[in-house]
Amino acid sequence: MPSAAYLRRQADICLRLAAIASDEADSSRLLAIHQDYTAKADAMEAGGEAPQDAMTPPGAAHAGKHGSSAGS
Repeated sequence: MPSAAYLRRQADICLRLAAIASDEADSSRLLAIHQDYTAKADAMEAGGEAPQDAMTPPGAAHAGKHGSSAGS
């Protein structure tokens, strides 16, 4: 299970990437992930455990749907 410090580092990475993203949609997704990781870290530090899906950023289930179709 990830620690709150790990989740905060991941949130920081997303925030930095959002700041330099050239695509508005990508930037928005990264900001949403940043907020999700921060909320999970806050919950963990408040005395609760991180949710089971603490390692899964929002929208990750849809990530494979936009890949290239090369080789098909």
